[in-house]
Order: sequence, then structure tokens, then C-alpha cells
Amino acid sequence: MFEDMHLSIMFATMAIFLAMIVILNSMLYKPLLKFMDERNDSIKNDENKVKENSQEMLNANDEVEAIYANTREEASKMKQQAIYAAREEAEQIIKAKKEELERRMSSFYLELENQKKEFQDNLYKHLPEFKQALSNNIKQIGIK
Repeated sequence: MFEDMHLSIMFATMAIFLAMIVILNSMLYKPLLKFMDERNDSIKNDENKVKENSQEMLNANDEVEAIYANTREEASKMKQQAIYAAREEAEQIIKAKKEELERRMSSFYLELENQKKEFQDNLYKHLPEFKQALSNNIKQIGIK
């Protein structure tokens, strides 16, 4: 079976086979392996970018939460200050009204006291006339 084989054909076939391996390696396998390595590197870079973006998003969310909390706190402080200022103003207004009412009340009492004195003076001034009218009325009642 191997008698027909020539050694030169076998070496030529082996040389052609090795040449094909070298040619395929340089023209096909190395570019293909290089392309696959570049693709893997690109995928790893994209994954790293996604992780970085995710971390940035988390940091941004934390910042937004912190800003929201600060804003809420500042709004609460402003509200408390406004309430305090309004209470102070209301207390001042109430105090002023009370003082005015007390002043008016004392003025009213003073005027009432003066009217009372006038009425008493008037009454004492006309007392003899009232006595005379009363005695006349009693005499008229006694006559009837």
C-alpha cells in the first residue's frame, strides 16, 4: 500500500501543508484573534463605562436627595421664622389694642364720673323743687 509513495511527494505534501499553516496563521488566524481580542477589550471598556455611569448616577441621586433634604430644612426654617414674626406682630397689635381699649375705658369711666357729678349737682340743685312737687303730690293724694 505504501509502495507507491515517493518520499519526495511526501516531503512536498508536508512542505505545502506547513506553508498553508503559516499562510493561514498569518492571513486568517492572527487577524481573527486580534479582532476577537479588540472586541473583548471594547466590551470590557463598555462594561467599565456602564459601571462608572451607574456610580455617577448613584452619586447624583445622593446629591439630589441631599439638596432636597436641605431645601426642605430651609423651607421649614423659613416657615418657622415667618410664623414667629407673624406671632410677634400679632402680639404687638393685640398689646396696642389693649392699651387703646384701656385708655378709652379709663376715659369712659372719667366721663361717666363727671356725668355722675353733674347729675348729682343737678339733682341737688333741683332738690327743693322736687320736694315741693312731692309734697304737692302728697297733698293732692291726701285730699282725694
